[in-house]
Amino acid sequence: MLKNCVQCSTSFDFGDAERAFMKKVQFIFGETTVHLAEPTQCPRCRMLIRVSNRNENNLYRNTSAQSGESIISIYAPEPLWGSPYKVYTQEQWNADTFDATTFGCDVDLDKPFFEQFSSLSKVVPHMAVVTVSNENCDYTTGTGYCKNCYLINSSEHCIDCYYGKLYQNCNDVTDSAYMYDSELCYECFSMHGCTRCSFVSFSKNSHDCMFSADLQGCKNCFLCANLSQKEYHFKNQPLSKDAYETMVNDVLGSHATFESMKQEYRALLERKIWKAANIIQSEDCSGDYIENSRHCHHCYDMTDSQDCGYVQVGVNAKDCWHCSNIYLKPELCYETLGTIEAYNCAYCLYVFHSQNMLYCEHCYSCLDCFGCSGLRRKQYCIFNKQYAKEEYVKIVPMIIEKMKLRKEWGQFFPPKFSSFGYNESVAQEYAPMTKEDATALGFLWREQRDEPPNVSRIIRAEDLPDRLADIPDEVIDWAIACEESGRPFRILKKELEFYRSQGIPLPHLHPPVRYKKRMNMRNPRTLYERTCAKCNNPITTTFAPNRPEIVYCEKCYLKEVY
Repeated sequence: MLKNCVQCSTSFDFGDAERAFMKKVQFIFGETTVHLAEPTQCPRCRMLIRVSNRNENNLYRNTSAQSGESIISIYAPEPLWGSPYKVYTQEQWNADTFDATTFGCDVDLDKPFFEQFSSLSKVVPHMAVVTVSNENCDYTTGTGYCKNCYLINSSEHCIDCYYGKLYQNCNDVTDSAYMYDSELCYECFSMHGCTRCSFVSFSKNSHDCMFSADLQGCKNCFLCANLSQKEYHFKNQPLSKDAYETMVNDVLGSHATFESMKQEYRALLERKIWKAANIIQSEDCSGDYIENSRHCHHCYDMTDSQDCGYVQVGVNAKDCWHCSNIYLKPELCYETLGTIEAYNCAYCLYVFHSQNMLYCEHCYSCLDCFGCSGLRRKQYCIFNKQYAKEEYVKIVPMIIEKMKLRKEWGQFFPPKFSSFGYNESVAQEYAPMTKEDATALGFLWREQRDEPPNVSRIIRAEDLPDRLADIPDEVIDWAIACEESGRPFRILKKELEFYRSQGIPLPHLHPPVRYKKRMNMRNPRTLYERTCAKCNNPITTTFAPNRPEIVYCEKCYLKEVY
């Protein structure tokens, strides 16, 4: 069944599989059973509205609403709408003395639901950053069980990692993304079990490689692609060990030489063979970066999941549709973001270990709540106010009926009430927009401003010495002006030690600029139909038909590479 998106006017398919799933999700209030509403927006618009509520990279100095102390937060002190958000440290938010039901308010059926909920969200304190059991990781969010890490997000079990996204079980990894069980890596992307690699992407179990892509079980490879079980190779041709080591030593430590190698690396990526989709040990799946899953369609970054549709980042998910960043056995969830072990939840943000939740945010270990914010271990609450079960099951259907009349039911939290500007959120990473385009669609926008750095000297990046050996120790007291944006940035002491140990020249670009370039290596989360460049059989891939890359079906790719 084709429908037209009310947001962007494009047509989209509301198919039988999605309709069947939506019948499974039901909310029972006494004798009244409420089902999900049919979508009015296309999957892309729903995704962007959803992930515009997730800030992973922008940290601000804010003030605790409880103690007045200065703290690091994902919430800027200057609001984009209404009053500032109240923020607590994690310890304050988790303290037994904090009970968000003290902010509970009555339902007003004559007022729009989203206006009432957004007013509640503004007065209930939010956790400044979302972290679990870290040590010396104040400047991170979405991290757990990490030590001595700085400006990383969506990461667990990492030590001494800097500037990156989705590090899992990594040590000494800097300026990278989608890294698993790796160490001593720099400017790498989508790597599994790799060590001492720089500017390497889409590789597994490889070591001491540089400026290469798509390596499997390789060692000492330079400017290589689509290799398996090779060693001492340069541009896919074998070299003697001595010749190889001499060539690498000539490259290390020079910024000018690294820049030249990066240009060759980019050319290498354009001419290498690409597999249509990164789908491993999975059955009946479509999308990209899917492992050990089955019956997952239009999904991305999925592991050990089944029967899902239009999910971005899911672990152990089952029967979830139109969700983002869902972890640890979420089931029967629809239009949720940032959930852990959620069951039968819809239209929610950051709901952990909870069931039967509707239109809630930042609620932990809760049951049967509607329109609540910041609750822990509660049941039968509406707008943070406690009700008896009999009252709860009577009032919620009344609210939903009013929402239906106002065309609110089935819609996600409107962008105009988001905590973040579009350019602060993951949405900008998934689908970059200008301020004009984003605001025209109803999203907010944050004007970025840098505080004057408290440093002994500001030096232009292009004025830095070319050789790493000529960089003085005092550089950690300087600010470097980015070559592209002009924004100043600092080099940390541990960061400098890492560069020196690996022979890597200092970066000349501000961390967000480096991050953006790295994320550009990732294809858009959109599927296209095209044909295999080898056998001409039809394939479904994230490479658009008009793109120049050489894309093979899985069968042809495996035959060519292995």
